[in-house]
This record gives sequence, structure tokens and C-alpha cells, in this order.
Amino acid sequence: MNDMKVRFIVTLVIAVIAGWLFTILNIFLPWLLGPLMVMIILKNTVSYEFVWPDILRSIGLVIIGIQMGTSFTAEAVKLMGLNLPLMLVLTLLVTGFATVCAWFLARLTGYSFETAVLGGFPGGLSQMVLLSEEIKGADVSAVAFMQTIRILMVITVVPFLATYFFPGGLSSQVDSTVTVIPQIRDLIILGAGITLLILIMKKLHFPIPFMLGPLLAVTLFNVFIGNEFLVLDPLVAAAQVMLGTHLGLQMTGLRKLISVKPLAYVVMINLLLITFCIFLAWVMNQLFSFTLIDTFLSAAPGGVAEMAITAYEVGADVSTVTSFHLFRIFFILFAAAPLTVYLLKRRKVV
Repeated sequence: MNDMKVRFIVTLVIAVIAGWLFTILNIFLPWLLGPLMVMIILKNTVSYEFVWPDILRSIGLVIIGIQMGTSFTAEAVKLMGLNLPLMLVLTLLVTGFATVCAWFLARLTGYSFETAVLGGFPGGLSQMVLLSEEIKGADVSAVAFMQTIRILMVITVVPFLATYFFPGGLSSQVDSTVTVIPQIRDLIILGAGITLLILIMKKLHFPIPFMLGPLLAVTLFNVFIGNEFLVLDPLVAAAQVMLGTHLGLQMTGLRKLISVKPLAYVVMINLLLITFCIFLAWVMNQLFSFTLIDTFLSAAPGGVAEMAITAYEVGADVSTVTSFHLFRIFFILFAAAPLTVYLLKRRKVV
């Protein structure tokens, strides 16, 4: 057995044990946060080279995408269409507040406004870092640092609040009598659809194609074929281990950044953003028929996969939460972020 295989097995064993320990300790989102937190600590404190192939992240995203897609029945898709104006308003409010926070952060820390905006936007880490490379005056390393802290806070603080401080939503327990797509014909149709959509989305450079492809494929399967199904809990737990381990190993260099003075301000700004999302959740709960847990997770400035997993675990409506976050990520990546880059470049010219 070669060295890479040994390192992978060691990483896998540690990740599974971490998830199991978090489960025993009754910590929220154990199979995601257990591997994530342990890998962050080990990656930033020991010199051992942990190995986690990218294909496992992709497989985890496929499983999560399928699980998310099971919530999109024909009725859920209709409701999503009706909620599009609300999705736009909520996205504008969250991104607008993040921009205001960026202005204050720039004044408090000495970061340029360009750096603060790109570092505070609730978009993907890699996308924001890539955009920062196009903007003169933006500090790429600072953007990466701020986005890392934001992600770390969101995937810990938001699930904690959703688990212990918000009323529960729907039942998240899987009916053990339900089998996962019992017919071979359905398996073939769904497998072909997932593969085709992943290839198309990768070709078109869609964000997170390994999650969006399965999600769309299962949604279409539910709407047009009607053989609705559920993904069993062990598969969802395995997907969380795959994703949590990957995320934990990506958060490197934190040891050097912990003592940096702006850290406290970055944490404070992210707490303000989460607090603002709680306020928006309360307003939506009062004005519309959404439950408080659904509105909070829909507004929270986290990634779509992490918030969907949280919704699944706490019994929120996964289709509602996923819809709002999918709309936000596409709005940010294809509208807000390009517009921000354009305005920041014009600001430098002027």
C-alpha cells in the first residue's frame, strides 16, 4: 500500500471518528461539523499531509444535490415561481447590508473598500477571490481570509442558532418504508439525467455543477415522472463527511491570521450580518406564511449546500431554503458580482 493510500485512510478514519464523536456528544450537524472542525485544527497545527481526493467532494455534492432535489415536488416548484419577487427583495437586502458592512469594515481596518466588499459578499470563496484578482486595489489574500472567516462562522453559528433557538419545521425523519428509487428503469433515467446535466453545467461554467445537476435532474424526475423518493440518512451522513472533510482541509493558514488585528472586526461584521438576517426572518415570518426556521435559513449568508444540510437536519422546508439560496447565488455570481466589479473599476478610473 503506497503512502498516498495510507494518508487517505488515516484522513478517512479521523473524519469518521470525528463525526461519530460529535454524534455521541449530541452536537448539531455532527457528520458535517465533526470532520470539518477536526480537520481545521489538525491542518493548522500538525505537519502531517492529509489526503482527501476531490472526487469525494464531488460525490458528496451529488448526494446532497439528489437529497435537495427530492424536496422539489411539482407543488414546490410552483411555489418557488410565486416566491421569485420575494427572493429578489431578500437577496437585494442581504447583499445591500453586506455592502454597508463592508464600508464600515474598510474604515475600521484600513482595508480598501474593494477588499472589504469582495471579502464580505455572501458568495463563494473561490469566486470572490478570482474577482478580487481583477480589481486594482483589492488585496487577494485579505479577501480569502475574510471569506474563510465568514464561511467558518456561518457553518457554525447559523446551524447552532437554527438547532437550539428557532422553532422546528417539518419532520426531517426518513420513513424507513420508503426505498430509494426501487425500479431499475428509474435508476437508469435518473443516472443518465444527472450525468448529462453535470456535463452541460460544467461546459457552461455553472457554479457547483455536481450539486446543481443532480438537483435539477431529480426535480425534473419528480415533476414529470412522479416517482418521488427519499435519500436514506446514512447516505446523507456520508455526503456530509465528504464535504466537511474537504472544507476543513481547505481552511489553511488560519494560524498565521488568528493574531491579525482585523480579525475581531471581521467577526463583528459577520455577526451583524447574521443578526440582520434574523431580523429579516422575523419580518418575513410576520408578513408571509413561512415558518421562522425556514425564513432564517433562507436569509442566512451561507452556502447553498451547508444551508440545505442544516434545513434537512433541523426539519425545515428544504425546497424553500434551497430555492432562496440558489436564487441568491445566481444573482450574486451573474448580476451583483459583475456589477460590483464594473462599479469598482469605474471608481478607480474616476
